[in-house]
Amino acid sequence: MTTLMDDLNPLQGTVSRKEAQRILRPVTIGIGALLLAAVDHWNTLMAEQPAHLQTMLQPLLRGSHVAAFVSAGTNVWLSTQGMHPPGHLVKRPYQWSEVSSHGRTYLAIHHKEMDGTNSRRKAFIKQDSQTLQLVGDPTHCELTWDYDAATDSHVRRIWVSAPGVQWERFEVPMDRVQERYASWRKRDVRWLPGRLTADDLVGTEDLVRDEQHRRRTDIKTRRPRRDDGLEDQR
Repeated sequence: MTTLMDDLNPLQGTVSRKEAQRILRPVTIGIGALLLAAVDHWNTLMAEQPAHLQTMLQPLLRGSHVAAFVSAGTNVWLSTQGMHPPGHLVKRPYQWSEVSSHGRTYLAIHHKEMDGTNSRRKAFIKQDSQTLQLVGDPTHCELTWDYDAATDSHVRRIWVSAPGVQWERFEVPMDRVQERYASWRKRDVRWLPGRLTADDLVGTEDLVRDEQHRRRTDIKTRRPRRDDGLEDQR
């Protein structure tokens, strides 16, 4: 795990919107690619489930599944020497990846904009770097995203904002994100989740059924008996 390193010459003051875009562009495009990969991974898993089960699983597991793959992928990517933009370092408070960029910004990654539900979140929203033990007082930023309204299954936009800072959130360019995702998938980089196809899932289910059948060939079933001693003919 890469730890958050102190900037040797930390700069004071909140970064501007333009500066945040410049600093964060290399890392947000990569995180966006990881997000698309995580959502594709989830959609492929759900494609083999019955519709009613998909409906139940979507609110229960999608958020955790996508967040975990994005967090893990970010950590692996930014911990791979020579394979990530320089100056972007990962920290994992409570195992979830957050990114320090050149000591100027501190980026959290989550679907919904952060709520002040605990002391750490409140400090993040208030731009309170001291409570978070961040050196150099970086500007706290958060990466969030929206799913498409029609199907609620694909990422439509990715945003970066800074709570309590007087500039409007800005979009991460989706064309660049999609290009990076395609490039990484072609190279089969180790920070993307493994590709799943419907054929792979069907094959796995067949193997499980075959193994269960092989192990239980000695089990014989009998019709249930009624109270009057006659076998149930249904």
